[in-house]
Amino acid sequence: MKTLTVSTNTPIRINKYLSDQGIVSRRKADNFIERGLVSVNGKPITLGTKVSNGDKVTVSLEKKTCTYALYMKPKGEVTGRIPSLHGCEPVGRLDKESEGLLLYTDDYRVVDALLNPKHAREKEYEITIREKATPRVVTILKRGITTQEATYSPVKSVHIYNEGYSLRIILTEGKKHEIRRMLNALNLTILSLKRVRIMSFVSHGIAVGKAHILTEKQKERLLKDLAIT
Repeated sequence: MKTLTVSTNTPIRINKYLSDQGIVSRRKADNFIERGLVSVNGKPITLGTKVSNGDKVTVSLEKKTCTYALYMKPKGEVTGRIPSLHGCEPVGRLDKESEGLLLYTDDYRVVDALLNPKHAREKEYEITIREKATPRVVTILKRGITTQEATYSPVKSVHIYNEGYSLRIILTEGKKHEIRRMLNALNLTILSLKRVRIMSFVSHGIAVGKAHILTEKQKERLLKDLAIT
């Protein structure tokens, strides 16, 4: 059983609230509501119920064995479900032209724990560019940058190598197309972009287009890294 206190400026549908909190998906939340597993302020609710600031939401969570997997997405593939990982969803995405490490799971607690910028979870990328990067690139990225699309926080770190034609960048924010938009604003053309690390998990040893189910030891490390109990 889990109880949450709602913090919101405007009323929000209960299924969206539970999804945003990383408890269950919207569809699963509706299923829980229909089965009487969700209450607000101690009272049963119906589908479509909205919650407001200060409401107490209680969810009777089912005990289940969750699946956690790492997947090496190849360039040209759209991020989506993988048949071999039944019921699992990608936690975050890589655009079609990018490649690299993705985490898949059916544990919805992982969504907020990994993706919410307030937790500052590290993701590392290797980028090859057409133009030569200068030390000015490092200065700007570490300071933060505003493009036409959004304002991006300072990167955790950036390293130039390969005579200026490659970058290694560590992000803790993860907005849509963040690296592409930042480098485009600096007039740098990306030739390849690969995510090589998510927190303490690296891409080394995982074949492209293949999924690796985490061992019990790796699962324990993941949940510990995400502060999930």
